[in-house]
Amino acid sequence: MVNKKEKNILDSFPKHQEYLKKHLKEDSDYAQMWLNSILDDYSETKDINELVYNLKPLIEANYTICEFANIIGIHRITLYKIFAKKMIPSIEVLYKIFKGLGYELKLSAVKELP
Repeated sequence: MVNKKEKNILDSFPKHQEYLKKHLKEDSDYAQMWLNSILDDYSETKDINELVYNLKPLIEANYTICEFANIIGIHRITLYKIFAKKMIPSIEVLYKIFKGLGYELKLSAVKELP
């Protein structure tokens, strides 16, 4: 059990998510570094759900999920399902998410077809 003094100390620390969102909103270099990091992770894991889940702080740094869904033209429930890892986003939805964040999603061939 945490005593009153310990609780006051713990309460004085900023919440991690709020701290992250603040830096993502205020520092475009930090936001780019965050995006590069999650893209690097995706290139290793190939886990699309994890990629999209890690885009959520970038979205929430500037919008509510409902606002962002309206901006990119998809239903908010779709975004909530994707972030809850209950739905795998289509390439079209991924494109809209990246575009809504101000990034361009590009695909390129790594090797030539036979």
